[in-house]
Amino acid sequence: CLYLQHLRCLSFFSWFFCSYPTYYAELPNKIMALRGSCVQIPCTFNTPDNMLKNAKSIFGCWIKKNHAFLQPDSLVVFNGSTNIIKGFSHIEILGNLSQSGCTTVFYDVMNNHTDNYYFRVEMKTTIPSKKYWNYTYRYIPINISLPILTPTDLKEVMEETTVNLICSAEAPCPKQPPTISWSNIPESAHITTQLQEKPEKTQSVFSYMTFKASYRDHRKNITCTATYQRNTSNDSTVESNITLKVLFSPKETHITIDPSDSVSAGTNVTLTCKSKASPNEMNYTWYKLGQEKELDFGEQLTFNVNRNCGGWYFCTAKNIYGNQKSKEIQLIVAGEFNSNTCLYYISSIYENSAFATTEELEMPKDETEIHYGQIDFSNSLTKSVTVKCPGQETIYAEVCGSGKD
Repeated sequence: CLYLQHLRCLSFFSWFFCSYPTYYAELPNKIMALRGSCVQIPCTFNTPDNMLKNAKSIFGCWIKKNHAFLQPDSLVVFNGSTNIIKGFSHIEILGNLSQSGCTTVFYDVMNNHTDNYYFRVEMKTTIPSKKYWNYTYRYIPINISLPILTPTDLKEVMEETTVNLICSAEAPCPKQPPTISWSNIPESAHITTQLQEKPEKTQSVFSYMTFKASYRDHRKNITCTATYQRNTSNDSTVESNITLKVLFSPKETHITIDPSDSVSAGTNVTLTCKSKASPNEMNYTWYKLGQEKELDFGEQLTFNVNRNCGGWYFCTAKNIYGNQKSKEIQLIVAGEFNSNTCLYYISSIYENSAFATTEELEMPKDETEIHYGQIDFSNSLTKSVTVKCPGQETIYAEVCGSGKD
């Protein structure tokens, strides 16, 4: 590029001004480049009135470090008039200079290319008073770093609602854009990917995932991976992930029995109600087919087995979003036992209630003298009550506080 003495511009910080009029270039504030790849710099510029229309020839230049063309520390890395390139394997102006376009691609950028770069345009015109015209525009810093992946922030979603995830990766080299892949994809997911231009004219690859939230997606760690091809031995990959939190009513409610083998009369058995829910704070209720009232509340139901304890049991699990009933499970009692009543040991302690626990109840030696009673009192916080009478007579009491005054 030729340095013309009639250039009347002064430099202040990153902008350059002429006495009249003011000329400038539209450039990003900075560009992030990936080592071993190319970087595309979006660029447009303005010119004096009718200057481009009267241009006989027009050239673009890129200067490193200093905008002043003849300064010792400045380096012309690209000279459009002579096609001389210094410091890079290749530099290509994609923009149409005659239409104020100066978008440029720098190929095979390396760590030592990190610096400030200034764009300069020169032209030869048919205007006698401006036979030659040139101007240096503001600079853009090129920084070499790893790309950043930004997924959409997602906190909580309700089951059966539509979820949209967006994963984007910078594309400093649109000719070699990164590829985006997903892992741990929900079954109903639909994915589309496209290269898009952002407001500052740089480009990014956007990948959109849409799916209907299922309770099976709760706590699923979805990962988005961007892979950049480079002219080096290895490709560069960046990962970002998000953990889904799906809110749902109880699911897969079922009962387990301990011991799981056949239950003999006179032994203790524990039924456990299991369920999945989010939030997982749940209330459990126990029932036996053929009985209208609930047996107990709580995750577990424990009792000593006799012949009258056999039958079909089920439970319900409930959280703030709904409830679910388990399938009935049959308890078959082996052996003989003389008691006519199945005594359920209360497994959960509630405020204003007192219940006897399994550790505090023993089957009496003389079953014919068993008496069952219920004592109702208010505002009791007693954990358990065992009532024993003199002699061989033993009374078992289930004590329930109603909470009423």
